[in-house]
Amino acid sequence: MKFEEFRRELKNLEKFAQGWRGVIYTGEWEGRRVSVKVAKSKDVLKAINKEAQILEKLKGIPGFPQILTKGEDFFVYEFIEGKPLGKVDLTPEQEKKVLRTLLTFAYMLDNLGINRDEFAQVYKNALLDNEGKVYLLDFERGKFSKRPSNVPQFLQLLYRKGYLNIDEAVELGRRYMRDREGVFTELMAKLE
Repeated sequence: MKFEEFRRELKNLEKFAQGWRGVIYTGEWEGRRVSVKVAKSKDVLKAINKEAQILEKLKGIPGFPQILTKGEDFFVYEFIEGKPLGKVDLTPEQEKKVLRTLLTFAYMLDNLGINRDEFAQVYKNALLDNEGKVYLLDFERGKFSKRPSNVPQFLQLLYRKGYLNIDEAVELGRRYMRDREGVFTELMAKLE
């Protein structure tokens, strides 16, 4: 089914945001508030479908969009109410808590064989809800990989934020390929 057909099943449909590959709408479907990501053109169908496949693999895992259904040129997921992390003023303790959560997400994705490809810029595509829960959005550049590198990407963010110096970041990135769990544990301790 294409979005043009599916949209008849939606109530209160509104354009919410627009990205490089897709347009996001919000609305109601089967009694719940949802987001719908629709391919902007035929050229990006593969990327939109790949993102839906990634979300299907993450289904049931807290902190990620929960996909409900998909069609030829769209997918539907539960709407997530929250503010982008880059627009939230966090205390140092709150920031460390958020970073620990994001690090856990990065490590989990690496272990699932999903390379998100945007962890260095994660503050743009992560939301914080009113209860302090973190959600990681936007997998349109993501891919399945035998050698995902989400934690090594995340090291760049920790360096920019001053939690690591450049030598530590480089050394941990190299070591991560041999000892994922050890590096993850060491990074979690640095964020305590």
